[in-house]
Amino acid sequence: MAYFLGSDVKVALTTEHNTTGVLVASGATGLYTLSTTTSNPTIKKRGGTELGTTNAMADVIGLDLGIGAMDEDVSYLGHRTPLKAEVHKETTVSLTLKRKNANFDIIFSGDSSGDVGRWGVNEGGSLADGLAEPDNFYGYRLAIHMKGAKECFTVRNACLVGHTVTLNADGTQEETIEFSSQVEPVIDDAAYTDPTGDAEL
Repeated sequence: MAYFLGSDVKVALTTEHNTTGVLVASGATGLYTLSTTTSNPTIKKRGGTELGTTNAMADVIGLDLGIGAMDEDVSYLGHRTPLKAEVHKETTVSLTLKRKNANFDIIFSGDSSGDVGRWGVNEGGSLADGLAEPDNFYGYRLAIHMKGAKECFTVRNACLVGHTVTLNADGTQEETIEFSSQVEPVIDDAAYTDPTGDAEL
């Protein structure tokens, strides 16, 4: 687990879909609605400029980055030491932000119609429901640009697995959003914008 201050990183968040983003809007009755859109989304579509530093999230206070792998023990008859076989990668990202609106509340918990945006957008361009087999468009993509723009850590096909709100004594609100991915991350000098291949899921 590595912790970064918000001043040390710039984080861009997009969907995995190449044309569709996620929109949180206030309806005519004052209730929030969650939908997908191609124009002016709350969470933008995947692409070169959307994952760059110019579209980084504002007011990031801190970031916890966890990199690991899930192993499986394979025992052999007559051997005391089991084989540790890697099953898949596991990457977790925990972002702490200054709370400005209810967008991540709606995406994580659902809107007035029960639509939930935790799993991003499916291939057809609508909100994924988390019940179908994951495809290349499943989840979100985070591009974590290190200070000085020398290195970028790209987390692919990450699901929103947690959201908490913190109230301080002076009334300032912060929120923490947690993402988890089992797809191997990409480390390069720029954000990785290529779609995830079938063999990588």
